[in-house]
Amino acid sequence: MGVPRRYYEIIDSDLNSASTMSLNQFITIMTLIVGISQLIFFYNIIISAKLGKKAGKNPWEANSLEWQTPDVPPTHGNFGKELPIVYRWAYDFNVPGAPKDYIPQNIPANK
Repeated sequence: MGVPRRYYEIIDSDLNSASTMSLNQFITIMTLIVGISQLIFFYNIIISAKLGKKAGKNPWEANSLEWQTPDVPPTHGNFGKELPIVYRWAYDFNVPGAPKDYIPQNIPANK
């Protein structure tokens, strides 16, 4: 049926049936909810950028080698002239006898 072009035609008009009015009201309410949630999202981004704690070099304690490079994110050449010695797979989180699960690939398990 379309949406009336003038505000005075929206209420008490022969063009709008009851089902069209309720659908129009539902869409308006959902639009307001989505808009408010976007304001909350942007508020969170701004507050986190200004007051949030800065992440370290390896914030997720990943075992893989790309987090062990001198520069994060890795630059061209990654490790320089010598490649690191690898002692385990990148996703090997179950090292028997290790005090914790986070052990980078280039560190032996017995250290």
